[in-house]
Amino acid sequence: MHAYDNFTQAYIDLCRMIRDDYDFEAAPRGMKIKEKLGVQFRIRDPRNRLPYVPARNFSVSYFVAEALWYMSGSNSTEWIARYAPFWKDISDDGETANSAYGARIFKPHPRIADGAVVQWEYVKSELQRDPDSRRAVIHIRTPDDSIYATKDVPCTLALQFFIRNDALHLHVSMRSSDIILGIAYDVPAFTLMQEVLANELGIGLGEYVHTSNSLHCYERDFDVLGAIASSDSDDALSMEPLPRAFPTTALMAIERDISRSSADSISATDWTRTPETDASASDALVNDWRRILASARLRKLRHREDALEVLRTTQFKGYQFFDR
Repeated sequence: MHAYDNFTQAYIDLCRMIRDDYDFEAAPRGMKIKEKLGVQFRIRDPRNRLPYVPARNFSVSYFVAEALWYMSGSNSTEWIARYAPFWKDISDDGETANSAYGARIFKPHPRIADGAVVQWEYVKSELQRDPDSRRAVIHIRTPDDSIYATKDVPCTLALQFFIRNDALHLHVSMRSSDIILGIAYDVPAFTLMQEVLANELGIGLGEYVHTSNSLHCYERDFDVLGAIASSDSDDALSMEPLPRAFPTTALMAIERDISRSSADSISATDWTRTPETDASASDALVNDWRRILASARLRKLRHREDALEVLRTTQFKGYQFFDR
């Protein structure tokens, strides 16, 4: 297994594997790929979860939006399409997303007959009942997906949590991982969930292990792949520890307000000081994510320079790496 201190190291090395040491060339659905099968890697510090690679052009606002979408349990394509319009194109019914992992994790699972099982609560109670358990598994893909999902077939198979040496470890299994469009956001999202659950259990944060049964790059992205593979990992920073209780409700309310705001009202805000109007705003995560969402709104309204100025007021300097 390949082991790395942080995700940036892992991401660059995985790109090098696909560029220089791929197993196969294939063309699923007629689209050429370079592919490596059965790739497994470990990240020792899951808080160092963002890919600090300029060539990737990672969107920190999409990372925040997707995390909130997952944590809220939403499967609305209209909501997430505000940050990534492609979701509208891959919805099977035009309204919901099969790959909205949060809906399968944090809401009653739609494929379970009695509709009463919330998988997040199950794994938490299982680990509280037996800290040495090997049964704390969240299933993402189900047999029904093989039959009914056509445009949006979930790439993730399962998440399995372990408590070992008083720390929470997460092993993620994926049937398919696009090295450019997929894994760059999957790992940050899953490691964030790992830390949220560790906090809810009141234990430390262990390591993150990821298995991609098919790790691949599409031909259209070969140039980007090469640029990433030629990068270094000197800029990687660990995020600050998440708050004990993840503020999903407060952040979703903030996102709702910002998504309706005008450029003038956002630009008129003094982003250089900590907001005092909301009780939860004392939390550094809320303050920073408020700024990231405001920056994204300004970009959407074509106020790029104002957007960059807002992003540069974040307390965590790692976010400012993505101010392009």
